[in-house]
Amino acid sequence: MWRPFPWFRNTSFKRKLFVYSLVISLLPVVLTGTVLARMAAAAIQDEVNQNQQSILQEMQRQVDSFWAGLDKASIQLANHRALEQAVKLGPSGKYLDEMQELADTIQKQRSISEFQYDVSIIFLKFGKVYSSKHGFIELNEFAYRNIIDRIPPHFRSEIVAPDTYPGQNELLYLRPVPIFSDTQGSGILVLHIQKDKLADFAAHVPLGGNRKLYVFDEKGVVLISRASEEIGTRPALFAGGGLPRYYSSEPAETDIGGETYQLAFRQSDYTRWTHVAMTPKKELTRQADRIQVTTFGIVLLLAAFWVLIARFGSTRMYSPVQHLLQRLLPPSRENSHDGTGNEWHVLDAYVTGMLQTNEQLSRQLSEQSPYLKETIVHQLLRGEMNSNEAERVQQTFGFQLRGSRYAVCLIDIDDYARFQQLYLDKDRSLIMFALRKMTEEVFEERFSCASGITMPGQMALIVGLEKGEAALENLLLTAQKFLDTSAKYFQITITITCSHPVLTYRDINDAYREARDLLGYRLLYGPGKLLTPEQVMPAENQLASDIIKREKQIVTAVMQGKADEGAELLREWVRDMPQFVRHFHAVLGLFAHLIGELVLYMQELELAPYEVFGEDPYKRLYEMTTMNEVAEWLAGTVFPSIAERLALAHTGKQQRITADVIRYIHSHFDTDLSLQQLADRLRVSPSQLSRTFKEETGMNFIDYLIRFRMDKAKEWLAHTEMPIKDIAERLSYTSVQNFTRVFKQHEQLPPGEYRKRFRGD
Repeated sequence: MWRPFPWFRNTSFKRKLFVYSLVISLLPVVLTGTVLARMAAAAIQDEVNQNQQSILQEMQRQVDSFWAGLDKASIQLANHRALEQAVKLGPSGKYLDEMQELADTIQKQRSISEFQYDVSIIFLKFGKVYSSKHGFIELNEFAYRNIIDRIPPHFRSEIVAPDTYPGQNELLYLRPVPIFSDTQGSGILVLHIQKDKLADFAAHVPLGGNRKLYVFDEKGVVLISRASEEIGTRPALFAGGGLPRYYSSEPAETDIGGETYQLAFRQSDYTRWTHVAMTPKKELTRQADRIQVTTFGIVLLLAAFWVLIARFGSTRMYSPVQHLLQRLLPPSRENSHDGTGNEWHVLDAYVTGMLQTNEQLSRQLSEQSPYLKETIVHQLLRGEMNSNEAERVQQTFGFQLRGSRYAVCLIDIDDYARFQQLYLDKDRSLIMFALRKMTEEVFEERFSCASGITMPGQMALIVGLEKGEAALENLLLTAQKFLDTSAKYFQITITITCSHPVLTYRDINDAYREARDLLGYRLLYGPGKLLTPEQVMPAENQLASDIIKREKQIVTAVMQGKADEGAELLREWVRDMPQFVRHFHAVLGLFAHLIGELVLYMQELELAPYEVFGEDPYKRLYEMTTMNEVAEWLAGTVFPSIAERLALAHTGKQQRITADVIRYIHSHFDTDLSLQQLADRLRVSPSQLSRTFKEETGMNFIDYLIRFRMDKAKEWLAHTEMPIKDIAERLSYTSVQNFTRVFKQHEQLPPGEYRKRFRGD
């Protein structure tokens, strides 16, 4: 809105605040004063208009009374017996008495009339005229002989305006004598009213001020006016359309001699004449103008007062802005914005940068929240978090397990090898996601819990429990409900193990190990069961637990590349197995389970099991007849082959992952890159990716990314004219300040100084 005023757009915020305050304070005063002045003026003007109509009405009443008297006088004379007898007998010496009576009657009627007029009696049959002014004269000597010839026969009355005919300076009122006759009358009564008499009548009408009075007949001829020279004329004011174009309920205006007049009209129902009052507009609006001037004077005084208030208020309101500028900006920058109008833009840019940074951090935290929560779960399961760290995590990330005790439940897919054969990688991921969502929905109805994937096909659930056996019973009922629900929707069987409750976060690791050990009893109790410590007989539990524990130790050693250690543990396991298992098929089942665990781990590490075991390791197992034969095959062939492939795969995979990460950084350095994003892309955990990248490059992921971005920034600063702001945006920095701070940390000087030094400016 300020484009036409560039000086205002570029002025300081303090001055803008003063202008805004002034506008806000003055606008109501000016508007209110203007409205009130106009309302008062309009009210006074309405009163003036009504007064003018009252005056016009009084004028009409007097004119109607004047003409009614004149009409009455003409009727009385025309209907008088003496006049009828005189015009019938004619002017002759034989009828002196009748002629004298005629003269006496006319004189008597003139003497009692309120208006002065002359009377003429035209003897049509005798060619004579009797005039109260000239006596008896010949008709040919009568001044208005031509008017008589134009009067139609059988007329009732006729009004001839002044100046209708040459030399006519009177208003003539004609009536036949006698009035009531079916034949042509014997004479005509003519009343003569001089122009100056009509002007005198108009002058006595109480108009007030400098108003002008006009009475027009139906033809627009002036019959009555204060100026005798205007009587009998057709004013140019009403030319080209006549009076009807002015007929309206609202007053009309016109200019005469450079002065504006307001016209008020009124038409008489008695004479059908139009009465017009013309009043100078300045007289009508004098009082309203005086009120407006007074009102605007008061408004100016109030405006001056509000200017002082706005000046004081804008100074006080600007103080917080100035204080913020002093606190948020260094003195050099804060002073550089004085008088430029950019103070608010600087604050806005600062706050916007903070909001964008906060929004970005919140978005990143929200995106990382599931991974952070799962990392916390893994730390709790591994016993890597004490009570103080747990409290810090609760405050920072909102991770909290409500309850005074904690239990660990493991949800494990039975026969994971078959599960892999049935479903592709994408389908397996979807099934695991659905299984996890179902777990959370079922358990979170009653408990506070957190889940995490501990290994392929297995999920751990940490459950917060209240005191008492009822809470533990509810947990087991909920776990059984989950088993029943999953059996309806999935074509796989699931085993759930639940540990004893523990009291602290640090003890969760013990509960996890207990739940993990309980999975070994699946060999004894079969798939799709809920396993708890109370379900197993003490003696058998101890034997089975020892067998499964030692089997897991063998698998762990082999999959860590320790073939010799795994072979030694295997020989001890085989040596002690007859103490626990007496049936040959049970022994084959244990070996089959061991091979299955090895195959499962190899598949997770993307190793080819058939290169180690052959096409069908189970067929080869069942072809062997002794445990020692199986042990030698595993310890002498399988374990070393696995260790060799693990070593090769570890090195090759690390190099491949690192190369992929570097290529991706070089191609997408101008986007919001994160370690989690690359980990998801490469299907590894963030911690594994970070460790692999540092082992191969000697640098952390974030340090390498920043170093590459800074190299790009130096290249653009040295060889292009790209503004520093655009460089910061292309390198995905939220603000120029953040980019400058990072660049200065790496190069020991700001970007602008680096560009100058490189170019030798």
